[in-house]
Amino acid sequence: MLCVKKEVNRMIKKSEQIIKTLKYNIRLPSFMEGNRMSEKDFTRNRKLPFPQLINFLLSSPKHTLQKELTCFIQKSSDFSNVSKSAFCQQRIKLKPKAFIELNEVLINEFYTDNTINVWNDFRLLAIDGSTLELPPSLEILEKFGYNNKVNFTPMAKISTCYDLLNEIVLDSEINPNKTNEYSMALKHIKKLKKTDLLIMDRGYGARWLFNHLSLKKINYVVRIQHNFGEDIDSFWDSKENSSIIEINSLPKKSELRIKELGMEFVPFKIRLVKFKLENNKVEMLATSLLDEEKYPLEIFKDIYGLRWGVETNYNHLKNHVEIGNFTGFLPIIIKQDFYASMLISNIQTLILRDAHEELQKKKQDNKYKYKINRNLSLGFLKEKVVDILVSDNPKFMEELKKLFQLEPVPIRNGRKFERKDQKYRKKYYINQRRAL
Repeated sequence: MLCVKKEVNRMIKKSEQIIKTLKYNIRLPSFMEGNRMSEKDFTRNRKLPFPQLINFLLSSPKHTLQKELTCFIQKSSDFSNVSKSAFCQQRIKLKPKAFIELNEVLINEFYTDNTINVWNDFRLLAIDGSTLELPPSLEILEKFGYNNKVNFTPMAKISTCYDLLNEIVLDSEINPNKTNEYSMALKHIKKLKKTDLLIMDRGYGARWLFNHLSLKKINYVVRIQHNFGEDIDSFWDSKENSSIIEINSLPKKSELRIKELGMEFVPFKIRLVKFKLENNKVEMLATSLLDEEKYPLEIFKDIYGLRWGVETNYNHLKNHVEIGNFTGFLPIIIKQDFYASMLISNIQTLILRDAHEELQKKKQDNKYKYKINRNLSLGFLKEKVVDILVSDNPKFMEELKKLFQLEPVPIRNGRKFERKDQKYRKKYYINQRRAL
């Protein structure tokens, strides 16, 4: 089993402190000025001014839009109501990058002067991509593209860089459906540090990418498959379980790739490790962790197994946060909803982290350790997030933490579940939202 530790000599920064910084930034005139479409936007005294608009979109409106607006206004202002039309006119003045910037504020606050979970002084990060079905409109089709020429369903490619031990989305991308996952991964990699260990599936196994990570001094563990080159394929059939090889040249495809990206090639070493799974299938990984004493063979099965966290987070994002449940038919709305959902997911993680610490103290004498129910806690956050964002009264946060601790889930180590092919899910209909 991997030994996960917390960084020492640091304070534990509470969710209230980080959310307070978020609220401060939302109210800054400079933040509004940098995230409005024109200088004239948000200058008049409207029912839904800039901070209120941001807060409403962070309230995760997934049900009937007018009902959501009415409930929000009744909680957050003196006005009796805001029409759906007035809201739509206001939101198209807002740049989607506002939520990206707020997420960066949250991330910087979380990782600065705070206690975080690490392994061997590394943050364990995973990059993975997926797809989202989008609402049908001509504007969205033109911007994002479609899945095939039969039904022309609008689709987008998405990608996230996820902290596996701290459950924070460090970076996210939503792009046209034709976008290559490698190009999105490169954007994520720009934000990584030398103290990060990147874990990726076989879809990202490429020599040019290993070269790029080597030049940036980013460590990695990547699953690779057969037909990766004679020098590596021979390792599959050998009796060795760990071997270090030097990459002195690249295949033509990788050479073309680094030229297109303006990169250089410098010979580098990689370590190959392989192990058997429970079904006797052999898995092989390529890694930059060359020190065989410091990083023995036995740790890699568990390290790579942690990558499953990014998959379960996609399940949380899609089925609980409902990142595919959009509130409009314009590309700008798609991006607003997507990046707002990533931010609200991180806010949930912050509060969940505090609630989990309190829960462990209460359950310390129990047979099992317990964790917070992510789906249930998200529902409670939905009900309380407006109070937290518009009020400085600490009672709302304390009430929410107590709600998070209801119906905790026991952690039973060693349980395994087979991965099943997901059946097609009915899409979300914007004009047929739940009112309850």
